[in-house]
Formats: sequence, C-alpha cells, structure tokens
Amino acid sequence: MRQGLSTTFIIFALFFVRKPVFAQQQPTLSYFIDHALQSDPNIRSNVNQQQFYSLQAQLINAQNKAPQVNFTSDYLFAPFFGSDGKPIAITTAPSENAFGYDIGQTNGGMYATQMQVSLNLLNKKTIKALQDQNTNLGATNSYAKGQLEHDLRKSITDQYIQVYQIQQQEEYLALIINEIKQRHAAVEALVKRGLLQQSDYLLLAIELNTRENELSQAKITEINAYGALKNLAIITDSGMVKLQEPDLTLITKPTAFYYKEKFKLDSLNLVLAQNAFNTKYLPTLTLGGSGGMLASDFTNIPHNVGFDASLHLNIPIYDGRQRKIVESQNKITQQNLTYARDNFTVQQKNYLESIHKQIDLFKLSNAQIQGLIDKQELLLKLDREKLAGGQLSIIEYVKSLQDYAAAKQSLTAARTQVLLLINQYNYYNW
Repeated sequence: MRQGLSTTFIIFALFFVRKPVFAQQQPTLSYFIDHALQSDPNIRSNVNQQQFYSLQAQLINAQNKAPQVNFTSDYLFAPFFGSDGKPIAITTAPSENAFGYDIGQTNGGMYATQMQVSLNLLNKKTIKALQDQNTNLGATNSYAKGQLEHDLRKSITDQYIQVYQIQQQEEYLALIINEIKQRHAAVEALVKRGLLQQSDYLLLAIELNTRENELSQAKITEINAYGALKNLAIITDSGMVKLQEPDLTLITKPTAFYYKEKFKLDSLNLVLAQNAFNTKYLPTLTLGGSGGMLASDFTNIPHNVGFDASLHLNIPIYDGRQRKIVESQNKITQQNLTYARDNFTVQQKNYLESIHKQIDLFKLSNAQIQGLIDKQELLLKLDREKLAGGQLSIIEYVKSLQDYAAAKQSLTAARTQVLLLINQYNYYNW
C-alpha cells in the first residue's frame, strides 16, 4: 500500500514538474526576439534618451520663459596710501598726493548685497525654434529605436537559423549512424560465414567512426552557436534545447520605406538647426532689476538700501557673415543627404530583386535535391536487402550511404539558405 502511494506521488510530481519544461522544449523564434527587445542595453538606453528630450523641453522653457533670480554679495577693497599723512586709508576723498586707484572708478570701495532679477521679453521665436529642434531630435531618437529593433530582429533570426541548421545536420547524422549500426551486426555475421571479407567489416566501422566524429563536431558547433544566440537575446538560462523551424515568409512591400523617414528627419534637423542659429540675430529685450544694499562708504550703509530697474535692448548688426557661412554649410550637408538617399534607393531595389531571384532558384534546387533523396532512400532500401544476402559489397553500400548523406546535407544547407535570404529580403523590404 505504501509503495503504491509512493508511486502515485512520483507520477503526480513528475507531471507537474515536467509540464513547464516540456513547454520550453522547442522555443520559437519569437521567444528569443521578444526577450532581446526587452533586455537589449542599446534599446533601453534609447528609451532613457527619450526621457532626456522630454526634460530638455522643460529646460528650454525654464531658461527662456521663467525669470532668472540671483542673490549676490560683493565687497571691494580699494585703499589709498599716504593720504593726509596716513600710511593706509579707506576714503572717498583722498588727498592729492595719495596713491591708489582713481576714486571715480572705485569710490574708495564697495559693499553690496542684492537680489537681482532678469527676464527676456522678445524671445517667443527663439523658444519656438529651440523647441522645434528638440522635438525633431526626439523624433530622430524614436526612429533610431525602430532601427535598433529592426537590426536586432535580423541578427537574432540569422543566428537562430544557424543553430537550427546545425541541429538539422545532427538529425541526419544520427539517422546515418543508426543506419550503419543496424547493418553492423548483419555484416559481422556475413564475415563469419565467409560471404564478406574482414576488410569490409573494417570499412563499415571506419564509416561509423567518421560519422560519429562529424556528429561530435556538430554538437560543439551547436554549443557555440546556441551560446551566441542566447547572448544576443540576453538570456541567462544555461539550457540548450531543440529549436522549432522558423516560420518566415516574404513580407509585402510597405507603403513607405522606413529609411526615407530617416532622411526626412535628418533634412528637417538641418533646417531646424539653421532656424535655431538664426535666432541669435533677433533683437532681444531684457527686463532687469535689483534690490538690496549698494554702498561705497561703510558708515553710510543703512542709508544705501534701495532698488533699480532696467531695460536692455540688443540688436545684432554685423558678425562677419556667419549666418551665410552656416547656411552654405547646411546646404552642402543637405546635398550629401540627398546623394546618400538616392544611392540607397537604387541599392535597395537591386538588393530586393537579387534576393528574390536567389530565393526562387534555391526553392527549385530544394525540390530537385528532395527528388534525389527520395531515389537514394529507395536505393538504400534495395542495398540493405542485397547486403543482407551478401550480394552487395560494403564499398558499394558505403558509397550509397555517403551519397545519401551528402544529399541530406545539401538539402539542409539549401533550406537554410532560403530562410536566411527571406530574412535578408524582409530586412531591406522595410
């Protein structure tokens, strides 16, 4: 009774413990991509940078709309030497033979404690130009995030396909190894009966060792490739499981290619940068004021408490034609952007056409290789029967087996290439 309860408990535990493991036995491509998009440091930094531009908008308003208030305190010591026979004196009426700074410049010293306020009045255009420029930089940053995600998807998909290809190679190598092992005992029996030579048995053993070594090398390659995939996706799990075949199809042509938005944003950024630069040529009117204590005679400080107000107007006249120079520089940069955009437009069209043709050719090749494999599998079946009756040499059997292995490898490579080309096509067709 106790043994029955223990067995029931073990089965119950295994059911619930293995269930989540089984769910992760064949992770999809989306699993790795989604994990990467959430954990990639470049994308996370980009999100933080977006907050920076939001704060920058607040900073522009604080610098240009809000009054600037400062508290200042100064003490100027300007003594006279030899005034009225005194070695040193602080006075606003030195004698003619005294030595010291001009009293008209220093007033004999200064004592000041003030609260100063300034406010720009004619700066609405300046604020708008700076905010427009900051908004476009934020939009450019958002575009960069989309590009980072797009690049990451391609990199992970390529690496996923590579791991999947290796695992497919391991599968057909395991099948061939199993095929050889199944013939191993039959060949040994034929050798003992004198129907085959000892060298035939050795030849089969060599073929088995060769395929086992290939499988071992494939597993080493898989470990490295799987590790690279997990690093790209920022996955810390140390496990390594069989991957599902990636479900990739050619996407339709978008209504507007994403890269054009980048050139649009870059061009707009040049215009907005020029607008921001041009604001330095706008008239500025600053309202200022201060209140507190300002005195040159220490003994009269209680009577030197007051305030002042001022308006400061600045109208730029000439700066050596800096505005024209900057405009000329921006025109050159704008022209370079146009060259780059037009060149990429041509390249993209050529890339898509070339990749599409390659995909069609590889799909045709896949069908041909599959037809060849079907015939080779039939041939292997017949060879097994002949080998069992001692009517086929090991050399001929091994040759058939090698041809079958080469065809399976070619099919795996061709199918993988189609997946890589589809991923590349979708990358450019965006």
